[in-house]
Amino acid sequence: MRYAESPSTFPDAIWPFDTAAQISTINTGQFQQLFYRPLYYWGLNDKVSLDPEVSLADTPTWSADGKTVTIQMKPWKWSNGETITAQDVMFWVNMAKAETANSAYYTPPNPSIGAKYFPDNVASATAAGQTLTMTLNTPVSESWFLDDELSQITPMPLAWDVTGATSKGSCATDAFGSDAATTDCTADYTYLSKQSTAGSTYTTSPLWTVVNGPWKLKSYDGTSGAYDIVPNAAYSGPQKPYLDEVDFVPYTAATAEYADLKAGSSGANAINFGYLPAEDAPVYNAKNPDAGNPLSSGGYYIPAPTYLDEISYYQINFANPTVGPLFKQSYFTKAIQDTVDQQGIINGIYKGWGYPSTGAVPSIPAGNPLSPKAASEQAVFDTAAAKKLLSDHGWNTSSTPAVCASPGTGANQCGPGVVAGAKAAFSLDYPSGSAALDTMSADLKSDAAKAGIDITMVSKTQNTIGNEGVACAPSAPAGCQWQGLLFGGWVYEPDYAPTGDALFATGAGPNVWGFSDPKLDQLIVKTTTGSDTKDMYAYEDYIAGEQPVIYNPNPLAIAEVSKNLHVDAGDPFQGYEPEYWYYTK
Repeated sequence: MRYAESPSTFPDAIWPFDTAAQISTINTGQFQQLFYRPLYYWGLNDKVSLDPEVSLADTPTWSADGKTVTIQMKPWKWSNGETITAQDVMFWVNMAKAETANSAYYTPPNPSIGAKYFPDNVASATAAGQTLTMTLNTPVSESWFLDDELSQITPMPLAWDVTGATSKGSCATDAFGSDAATTDCTADYTYLSKQSTAGSTYTTSPLWTVVNGPWKLKSYDGTSGAYDIVPNAAYSGPQKPYLDEVDFVPYTAATAEYADLKAGSSGANAINFGYLPAEDAPVYNAKNPDAGNPLSSGGYYIPAPTYLDEISYYQINFANPTVGPLFKQSYFTKAIQDTVDQQGIINGIYKGWGYPSTGAVPSIPAGNPLSPKAASEQAVFDTAAAKKLLSDHGWNTSSTPAVCASPGTGANQCGPGVVAGAKAAFSLDYPSGSAALDTMSADLKSDAAKAGIDITMVSKTQNTIGNEGVACAPSAPAGCQWQGLLFGGWVYEPDYAPTGDALFATGAGPNVWGFSDPKLDQLIVKTTTGSDTKDMYAYEDYIAGEQPVIYNPNPLAIAEVSKNLHVDAGDPFQGYEPEYWYYTK
């Protein structure tokens, strides 16, 4: 079968140890996990829950004091015939310990509040056969540790414990936290990270031919983004693929993909699974999503949409020397948010195919622990209120962009770091290739201007924006230069529980925008060390009054599927499970 990729978007890293610039569902759930299964798997059949049957290990057990966790691996195999053992898990754990600076999932400790996250909260870790044992520094929330920490781990074959094409490494077998592990894992990382982005070698390198997932890579074109997968005959899991091959077809624009869909589903090179551009979609009908399908006569149907466990937003760079001081003013970011007409964008551009982001914890689909306040939150659109927020804080809003006329730290002044004459203006990069996003960006600009905020919209490819979004640091000066990035938001996987530790905590790997709030950090750490639901509610209610990002609507992907192709119910974490798809006569 042939699957249409999103415009200008394709995977560009194959090793499942991603940097902050590489972490995306395109690389993880839609590519790497086809070949390399995570230790624990979530999301089958559009459920926000763990699926133990397809996980590589049994559900972990805990000691009475809540400090020691034991993981028993299932007797699954790598494609080279080796058993997946606890040592393969230890390989990933050792790498995570040694390469905190390069791990997308790392959140540094916060000594001021006694917060430690993985792997800093691990006092010891040992592997013996199929059993991995980790002892933590302090007791933690068992559900959080499984959902947010163990979910990050992807066992790695010993075939990857190398420092060069012919040089064996020792990262997998070194003692956890030892100086030798730091040295050896860094040597492995230097080699593997370079090979991970060398797309031309994906199908020839002996590294990536060793898999444990239901699929293996047949071909990959790093220039066009095309790649093909075929079944892994040695897969140990419960669901063997029905399909002989899945070909992922790249496009630079949604219009080109739609043209291929309009050609019909029966030709030799027909697209069997594609996406209907929003501008060509019928008005959403919840009772019958296929109603009004313009491609029905071409042999396609629209299945029920998948509701992702996500929040959509664009990132604003708190560390940018020019506009960072503006974003650090909560009234200013609140004003920006008030100019985002989420429901209008959904009803207009997306014709009802979407739902608003109302806070840091998704309200749809069901399954997240929402506080009463979070459950009642609504998306607000009020450009007059946004303009008043600026004028009440010392801005001259008689023209756009508004200008800071009253600098200072008083209640009716522009705020710390905002100088006289500063302009309410910033640039926002957004993905190219989608007419819907072009229209949405124009709406964002137009509505912000009504409040005196000038947004310069810049269209770039999705991969370019992903590589641009790095944290500001002396070693990464480019991370200080970008101002706003529309990169899609955050799907809560592999960090299933939306506790904020992996996204909004100070220094969290994906928090490349430099947001930091000491009180929020304190509330986050409570959600990770205890099991009281009230702690989660307190975190949600507090962050609702902050503005770490600018929330956008969550558009629903409108799939067009060949009428004889059965697809599963979807994955709320935006992953792919094509091993469950099959044709019918």
